Amino acid sequence: MPQERFAEVATEAILSLPQDLKAALRVVEDADVDDASRVAVAGAILHVLSNANAIPGTRGVLAHVGNVIVLRLVLERAIKASPEAMAAHQEDSPELFGPLPGQLEATRSYLTDLIGVLDKVADGVVKLSHQGHSAEQCARDMDESTWLYEAVQEAIVERLELDEDEVAREMKQVDTILPHLRSRMS
Repeated sequence: MPQERFAEVATEAILSLPQDLKAALRVVEDADVDDASRVAVAGAILHVLSNANAIPGTRGVLAHVGNVIVLRLVLERAIKASPEAMAAHQEDSPELFGPLPGQLEATRSYLTDLIGVLDKVADGVVKLSHQGHSAEQCARDMDESTWLYEAVQEAIVERLELDEDEVAREMKQVDTILPHLRSRMS
């Protein structure tokens, strides 16, 4: 049962990734959100843009599973760090933030201690750079923020609009991520 629920949650998250990235961009640009959270959210976006593989050995649709989990972990942390500022984002983007607690609950239920691997990835996103643009620069500099916005738009058009049937087909093999996560535990 946890696997089925996780597959459902991950499928929804992968299909909504383009819209979720747009909502995340708004968090990065919001000066009312604490700086550390803005940098982390920018890093999570860079993680997606750079095709960084949070779950080694996964390809195609399954590679996005790690991306969507890392993004959600970072957003959960931002909610805790800046609850008032993030309340506005929760209201403006209910399609992302409404299901977030349930999605992370299903993820933790399925992955159990393996979620620690993705927590470590989420910890490290603040140090990411992509094409010469760092997470910190993207969160603090208007020109860099503009670059990030344009990079997200380009990624959405070129590679993030995924076919629903293909995602559903690939997610039937979601259990194959577990050995890859276990390999990162040590």
